[in-house]
Order: sequence, then structure tokens, then C-alpha cells
Amino acid sequence: MPHSAETNAAIVERLDDPRNTARTLLTAAVLSTTYLDYFAYKNAGFSAPASLDDRLLGNAAAPDQYRMGIYLAAHWLTTHLHIVPAKAFAVLDGVAALIAVLLLFAVLEHSETYARATRLLQWFGAASFVLLVLWFLGWFFWLHKPEALPAAALVAAMLTLWQRRRAPWLTASAVLLLTIALASFRADIACLLNLGVLLYALSTRQPQLALPRSTTILITTIAALAAAGIQLWLTRIVYPQASYGLVKLWQLRPNLIHATRWPPFLLFLLPVLWMLVRAARNGLPHDPAGRALLTAALLYAALWITIGKIDEVRIFIPFALALTPLIVQTMMARLTPAPAAHSAPQS
Repeated sequence: MPHSAETNAAIVERLDDPRNTARTLLTAAVLSTTYLDYFAYKNAGFSAPASLDDRLLGNAAAPDQYRMGIYLAAHWLTTHLHIVPAKAFAVLDGVAALIAVLLLFAVLEHSETYARATRLLQWFGAASFVLLVLWFLGWFFWLHKPEALPAAALVAAMLTLWQRRRAPWLTASAVLLLTIALASFRADIACLLNLGVLLYALSTRQPQLALPRSTTILITTIAALAAAGIQLWLTRIVYPQASYGLVKLWQLRPNLIHATRWPPFLLFLLPVLWMLVRAARNGLPHDPAGRALLTAALLYAALWITIGKIDEVRIFIPFALALTPLIVQTMMARLTPAPAAHSAPQS
């Protein structure tokens, strides 16, 4: 019908802002994850009040013994709220997951791609974001550990800091404090996250991050060294007795030859791999903080493949979730029509 285009345009104009709907669905997803999370920890043996004793006394195996920041937080909750460790871990995961997904959705909102999109395309972006969060959270229960979602919350907070400009001293101080907090239970993520931002700043003359280039280079260098120092302090001084036992530290060869490790690895990373293919063909959307995070994620993926089991995909969840805004922007850019080229006037 001739008026169908006008009718569709009018419907699009009346669409509500998708942000409240997206936040509601994200909150529901986190609550569902938290509920299931408790039973997963209960089945893993954390229903007894003394189930944290080995870790608190320094008798656990590596690398669990080095995740003391999480275990001390869970111990504090069990002591003051009089709950079992399984509930404490579920509470930590729920709060951390909610912080992570809401901060990451705010990152998407403030991106140039989302801000310039039509209302209909914003709905597509918000829906895609929710679906990707559900995708990655669904893999959280595959060999999951209590440090994954708290690490995701801190990575999301640091991405937010690098995206939006604030007072330089505030951003620099927050980056250092979050790095120390993250290093207390995932020093490897803290170190490589800062190293990735550092490499991105070094690779371009105008990084367009929240801090000037010189300040970015200085702060990320200090933060990366601090995270590495905390890891050495935990492994060499505080818990030198922690051992990996019969587990081999280097996992590159087993990862390559054991075919059973590849299906969860490839399925989990499918959205990230799709984004990398699109980036190789058409480039990434204009998102300096997202590109810096991607640099860090690639560094961490190389470390994961080398010394971690690739089927333990929860290892990469902090970076996978943090990459969700960039993946969604890539999807939105795919649907954004290119500007029409102006034809030369004919003589």
C-alpha cells in the first residue's frame, strides 16, 4: 500500500526508549543466575561453614590459593550475615554480575554508534546486548569458579573509566585502586588489562581515552607493575607452599591435541570470533576504549591458551562480557547504511 512506508515511520517514531526495558531484562537475568548459582556452589561442597578453612589457612592448591580477595570477602559475609559460603558466593556473584551488566550497558549507551543510531536500531542493539549477556552467563556454570563474575565487574568498571572523561586525578586514582582490588584475586587479568591499554596508547598518537596519552602510558605502566608485584608477593612470599600438584602449568600442547576441549572454547567465543572476522573485513566502530579492551583481551587469550585449559571458558568471562558493547556496536554498524556517494554533475 502507498502509505505503508509512512505508517512504519510513524510507528518507529513512537517507539519508547529501550534502555529501561533492557535494564529490567538484565536484572532478571542476573537474579536468575544468582538463584541457580547458589545450588551450583552447594553441589560443589560449599554448604558447610568450614568449607573455606583450607583456603583461609593457606592449605589449598594453586591457583585457588591465590584468589584470597574473594575468599576473604566470602568469609566476611559468612561471619557477619551468618550464612554458609555457598550463599555468600552467590551474593557476591549476584552483586558483581548486576554491576557488570549495567555498567557495560551504560558503555554501549554512551558509544558513538548507539548515540547516532535510529530508535529502531537502538532497540536492536539493546536486544542484542541482552542476548549476548545471556549467552555468556549461560557458560558461567561450565566449570565455574567464584572469582569470575567479581572480576567481570571490576573489568567493566575500568572500561567505564577509560571511556568517559572525568577529572584526571579521579580517573587515575580509580584505575590504580581497581587494579589492586582485581589483583587480590585475579592478578593476571589486572596486569594484562592495563598492559593492553598501555599497548593501545603506544600504538596510536591520539588514543582518545579518558586520560591524555602520556598520563595513560604512565598510569597503566604503574598499574601493570603493581598487579605483577601482587602476584609475585602472593606466590613467592605469602603462599610459597601452594602447588599445582599433578596439573601441568603449560597447557598449549594439550589444548592443541585434545579435540574435546575445542567445542566449548569455540562455542563460547563465537560472538567474539564473529566480531574479529567483521573487524578484519570492515574495521571496528569508533570506540577507543573498546579497542583498548580488545587489545587486552587478545593478550589474555594468548595467555589462556598457553597456560590454561581452553575448555574452562569461565576464565575468559570477564573479558567476554566486557567486549559485549563492542560486539553490539559491530552488529549495529553492519545494519547502518553507508552514506550515499554524491554523483558528479554531468555536463
